[in-house]
Amino acid sequence: MVSQAMMFFSLLYFSSFLLVMSCNDWFLIWMGLEINMISFIALIFNYSMFNVESCMKYFFVQSLGSALLMVMFYLSLNYLSYVMIFILSYKIGAGPFFFWFPSVCSGISWSSCFLLMTFQKILPLLIISLMVNVLLWILSAVSMIIGAFGSMNQKSLKRLLAYSSIHHIGWMYLVNFYDSCSWMMYLIVYMMMLFSVVILLSSFEIMSLEVLKGVSNKWLFVMSMLSMGGLPPFLGFFLKWWVFLNLMMMSKIILVLMIMMSVLMFYVYLRIVFSLLVKLTMEKSWSKFMISKINFNGVMLIIMGMMIGPFMILI
Repeated sequence: MVSQAMMFFSLLYFSSFLLVMSCNDWFLIWMGLEINMISFIALIFNYSMFNVESCMKYFFVQSLGSALLMVMFYLSLNYLSYVMIFILSYKIGAGPFFFWFPSVCSGISWSSCFLLMTFQKILPLLIISLMVNVLLWILSAVSMIIGAFGSMNQKSLKRLLAYSSIHHIGWMYLVNFYDSCSWMMYLIVYMMMLFSVVILLSSFEIMSLEVLKGVSNKWLFVMSMLSMGGLPPFLGFFLKWWVFLNLMMMSKIILVLMIMMSVLMFYVYLRIVFSLLVKLTMEKSWSKFMISKINFNGVMLIIMGMMIGPFMILI
């Protein structure tokens, strides 16, 4: 049963989004960000040692960012937009300010990780989309590189998805150069892909790759990982292909970097899939495997990619 405190902080959490989106005063925007931070911590908090540590880290990081943001709002600087982008990037864990993000993710639950990787990015990204400038090129490139290389050799799935989230921040920054609202579509599709992964990992209580290899029904995980990696015809492929087509006339250097880092991220997920499939072929249950085991959720990942993907490219 949901407690009254949980209902109160949930209402407060979603109210913070409405406050920031409906205000044009910097102080009220700052207040909305603070309400969002406090209510988020209240929603994810429990008394386990790792959770308390992660909540404290998140609080100190966000408090420092909020203090700097408050000062910047009332300073008349020529480069105010650049400084604010740096601060907001720090608050969402984009490169090169990523140091706290994987650490916080590793100490909280899967549902809290999902909120941190998705909903907690909305308000900072909304403000950043109003101040698009050349600095976003640099931060997007750094985020994609850090996300791709940081994902390699990760044993913890929470840390792996945290670095993957940093990588996707780079793509959300880039798509702002096409349209200042396109990042919303990217984030929504990313939320759909991430949800399919998180719901599986949470239901099976999987925290590491070693535990994942021991799961009996691996095909759901295989399909979810392939979608996150960007293999066609899954949704992840069409998402990045849509961004690439819209930015085709931009800098060729950044386009090459996008392709290289996407290939590297695909390699990271492909290694996981390969280890799962090798384990699967070694099991005796392989001969008894039926097509129904692929399951409705896995089939829906393919169907969503084939139906939504072409529509995205036409936009």
